[in-house]
Amino acid sequence: MIKKTTIILLTLMLALSIVSCGKSGADAGLTGTEEITMENIDQYIEKDARFIDLRNFADMFNGGYIAGFEVVPFFQYLEGRALVRNNGWEFSEADVVEPAILENIFGSKEDVIVLMCGSGTRAGYVKDALNSLGYTKVINAGGIRDYKGENKVLGDGSYAGQMVLPAEVTMENIDQYLYRDGAKYVDLRNVADKYVGGYIDSFELVSFFEYLENNALVRNNGWEFSEADVVEPAILENIFGSKDREVFLMCGSGTRAGYVKDALESIGYTNVYNVGGIRDYKGDHKIFGDESFSLNLQ
Repeated sequence: MIKKTTIILLTLMLALSIVSCGKSGADAGLTGTEEITMENIDQYIEKDARFIDLRNFADMFNGGYIAGFEVVPFFQYLEGRALVRNNGWEFSEADVVEPAILENIFGSKEDVIVLMCGSGTRAGYVKDALNSLGYTKVINAGGIRDYKGENKVLGDGSYAGQMVLPAEVTMENIDQYLYRDGAKYVDLRNVADKYVGGYIDSFELVSFFEYLENNALVRNNGWEFSEADVVEPAILENIFGSKDREVFLMCGSGTRAGYVKDALESIGYTNVYNVGGIRDYKGDHKIFGDESFSLNLQ
């Protein structure tokens, strides 16, 4: 009887030990119901969950980051691909344009996902987006500006996160050089051309025919540029900014981009690239147009 009782006690002690080991320590998982903030995040950082920083890479390495967080940049990746904000930071289900991208990035809907950003705004927005897709264990931990813990890896204050540019940037390699800090990306097509035929994410529209021509520039010899073509240099400087910034130009075929490149260089711009025409673009950052788009100006 004593031997049998001893065996039972040993068995129970072993079972309790296994359960205890499985639920304690740094590997213990989260439930998704925890109230995690920047004040207590250090208590949870080694738990079994996804910890995601939604800031840009430059923000992360310039301003610092919390060790243990992986980066999924909102502005550099999610926006314009998986999500399109229709009303600022107020989320609606219509904002989710490619749910498969979110599901591919964030994985199983049963996983615990802890989000952070600069102030908590992006994290709150992405939390709402994931909730709308059936994710039930998403936590907005807030913004790094409120973090006072011991797991911060300090930034160097000068990180640019940019590759050195080659002599020529074209439609074949432009994807490698999008989203450069301080750069200006300009699409010189008409408004309708952009929204009907599609456009490359991060390029803003400055229509050549609908704005630049006859305001800043007057072509005296077709597409052959001469300095006399620049009639209002102040307009160009106002649009394109500092003369030492990187300026990437594109249009339909590259003709307008080449002409404007010559115009900008004639007034002192030193880092202007004619990327070419969108007809040659085969990259991953094209936002497709709407053939039914029509522009009605009153």
